[in-house]
Amino acid sequence: MVNYRTGDPAAQIRAVAPEGADIVVEVAPGPNAVLDRAVTAPQGVVAVYANNGGDDVALSVRELFTRNIRYQFVLVYTVPEAVKDAAVTDVRAAVAAGALRVGEEAGLPLHHFPLERTADAHDAVESGAVGKVLVDVAPE
Repeated sequence: MVNYRTGDPAAQIRAVAPEGADIVVEVAPGPNAVLDRAVTAPQGVVAVYANNGGDDVALSVRELFTRNIRYQFVLVYTVPEAVKDAAVTDVRAAVAAGALRVGEEAGLPLHHFPLERTADAHDAVESGAVGKVLVDVAPE
């Protein structure tokens, strides 16, 4: 994991992926456009599924064009259920295989909140919590 708030995140990412990342999952496309450009591999994809930081994105058209980098905008609510189900299955398999590590040992703290403390979870996000803020929902 890379703490993008300190040091040189592009250099840290390139140290792990010297050729660049094939897929960048983005939640702040405007503020991170320069970083995304610096770390996305040729023929890579920047997949945007949220917008934290403004409605406008400035892109370096010539550089992205010559490296065949694609931006894919995804509104999760409109993705077909079958596609979402397949994605959940794939992510579970990746976690089980150890390909996606999570938690403190992977450098990404997890902050759990019970459903009745959802407001506290939102406060944690708005306060800049480092890691993932999760709301635990009991199965129906």
